[in-house]
Amino acid sequence: MVSYRVAKASEYLVITGYGIPDIKLAKNAWILPGQTYSRFDISPVNYTFEVQAMSSEKLPFLLPAVFTIGPKIDDHDSLLKYAKLLSSHERHAHEV
Repeated sequence: MVSYRVAKASEYLVITGYGIPDIKLAKNAWILPGQTYSRFDISPVNYTFEVQAMSSEKLPFLLPAVFTIGPKIDDHDSLLKYAKLLSSHERHAHEV
């Protein structure tokens, strides 16, 4: 069954299957028989960690660190890498 799918403003469709050698990214697309699709959100996600560090005087301390991870939306290769590597992870998980 052919269906037409549209992604939200901060999402992309990842299409795989028949007629697509790797993956295809689109904001809207016809999904043909033999193809599957999923959505991934491109809005940045903050991950908070506490890093155990040591000063030059050999005193241990905890250093809070925050990493913001998101794709470059104007670079197609960055979007492809993000879709392949990070889009399947839970957005609020502690492990990336």
